[in-house]
Amino acid sequence: MVGGHGVDLLRWEQRMKAIMLSEPRQIGVVDLPDEQPGPGEVTLRIESCSVCGSDLEGFHGIHPKMTFPRVMGHEVGSVVKAVGDGVGLSVGDRVAGTGRKACRSCEPCRNGRPAECANPGGPGFTAHGAYAESMTVIATELVPIPENLSFDEAAVAQPAAIAYHAVVGRAAIKEGETVLIQGCGPIGLSAMMLAKLQGARVISTDIVDYRVQKARELGAELALNSSKEDVFAPIRDMTSGQGVDKVIECVGADQDETIPQAVEAVRSSGLVVVVGSFASNRATVPIIDFKFSEKSLIGSQGMPEGYGPIFELMSFGKLDVNRLISHRIPLDQAPHALSLMDRKDEDVLKVVLKPQT
Repeated sequence: MVGGHGVDLLRWEQRMKAIMLSEPRQIGVVDLPDEQPGPGEVTLRIESCSVCGSDLEGFHGIHPKMTFPRVMGHEVGSVVKAVGDGVGLSVGDRVAGTGRKACRSCEPCRNGRPAECANPGGPGFTAHGAYAESMTVIATELVPIPENLSFDEAAVAQPAAIAYHAVVGRAAIKEGETVLIQGCGPIGLSAMMLAKLQGARVISTDIVDYRVQKARELGAELALNSSKEDVFAPIRDMTSGQGVDKVIECVGADQDETIPQAVEAVRSSGLVVVVGSFASNRATVPIIDFKFSEKSLIGSQGMPEGYGPIFELMSFGKLDVNRLISHRIPLDQAPHALSLMDRKDEDVLKVVLKPQT
């Protein structure tokens, strides 16, 4: 018996393993129903899900969009396991992204039209995500993975695409510019590599030694531990006293430190782009310098350019996100992954969960 265009109801696995964050700092393995896809939906077999810094914020209960209880996870490489009616994808297709999650309670959902859901959730934040063996979502935002890229690369392409929007879409970095990238996590390191591809000279900063060293290995002209070293003297030396042309803030959390540092480091009429996410809706800006020097401060959110530009760079060997992956571990070790990230143990950068192992 087959339902939709690819749902074998007689062989359907009714349960799946997932990692549930029941409340802040309370996380563990659970057994959940494995939903069948309705019209416009697909069920994904999760092959790779990378752990994001926002997952760590959710774990601690400080992410502004996270609701509980929650299966986290939104950086994903998957295989289409089943499809509902009206879906252009086929069983076996390799895809990146999470799509959106139907609420199952609005009028369209109750009447068998989940793809028209009036209140779709964001997987991993306001709906259950990819810390699981499978996930059923609305199919419209899923993107085919290029044949020469792995599931791990497809998962890590998501934070790289966030960096792409900041570097190319918002900062519009040009050849010959000098750029300060604050933060040497996966997004900051991606931003550094992308700025280099744009022809910029890059200074990277962080407060963790091994991450500063990683920035050096990946090509930063200068990498500094801002908690131990003077940042401003080297910047003045590199820029003939003018300051950097642009700053991309990829830290978050410490806005009373990074934002003032960014404004001081950038030249007159320069630009600061904020990518990092903050627990508190406030920041300290050195307003006199900011105003009299006509500096600009703008935000950068998400990946509106989609996966296309970043997949092209990866497929042609111009951007290697494998160098950002430090750990690959089974799904049930997700609590350990979050602990590693929290403590910055084992030189952790990007952890990829492997639900099928």
